[in-house]
Amino acid sequence: MFRQFIRRAALVLLLGLAMQGLAQAQKVAEIKKAGVLKIGAQVAQVPWGFSDKGGKLTGYDIEFAEMLAKDLGVKPEFTPVTVANRTAALLTGQVDMLAAVVTILADRQKVVLFSRPYSYLETVLIGKTGSPPMKSYADLKGMRIGVPRGSVQDSSVTQARTGATIQRFDDDAAAVQALLSGQVDLAGAANSQLGPIAQVAGAGKYEVKLVVARGFQGATVRPGEREWVGYINDFIGRKMASGELPALYKKWIGQDMDKDLPASGETEAALPRVVTK
Repeated sequence: MFRQFIRRAALVLLLGLAMQGLAQAQKVAEIKKAGVLKIGAQVAQVPWGFSDKGGKLTGYDIEFAEMLAKDLGVKPEFTPVTVANRTAALLTGQVDMLAAVVTILADRQKVVLFSRPYSYLETVLIGKTGSPPMKSYADLKGMRIGVPRGSVQDSSVTQARTGATIQRFDDDAAAVQALLSGQVDLAGAANSQLGPIAQVAGAGKYEVKLVVARGFQGATVRPGEREWVGYINDFIGRKMASGELPALYKKWIGQDMDKDLPASGETEAALPRVVTK
């Protein structure tokens, strides 16, 4: 009797797993049949996702998702998400994927399935184009550096004991404004600040002088949806090879894209890395 119960329980479990695998394998087909790709995106995060002067949703993540929807032959449908609720929106089925500036972290890899990186966010020091090049923290001696208080830039430059004068501000924007006004020689910020700086100061006036750290972003899908993430990985690979994705990165982030990105979002290679020591 007990053995018969065990056999039935095992059969139910195997059947459940088979049905789950079938459902996951049908994800791409389901999206195509529905004619809509539901994307969770941040909509107040320049330059990743925001509304332009005409009220149209735009930005790097938005255009990336639109390209993916076009590749699938469906229409994109955006659902606004925040850092706090984006994972829940994905796991509860409100969206098919996230293109929401989701940095690949080890604890997140345990909860969701990441595509290969399609973008990256660098913590950098920005200065005037044409000023002396920098290769390490040793080159910062005597410089005036503005950093967001408590940021990676703040802790990294402070701990390096560079001999620089560090001025702390409330956020990236305030540190950048100090740079533009001549209050500091370098500003610690995200590399995505280059685009807004160019709009204010003119293209090519400022550049990244030193990269502190780099974090990779991946499109995010539900655990087990390997056929779906495989499609996205293939799409990213094709758009990297065609130059469309690097061109999109240049357009929105304001600098050339490193084409040697990790080939998977599931490995340690895709985790954030310190660049300058």
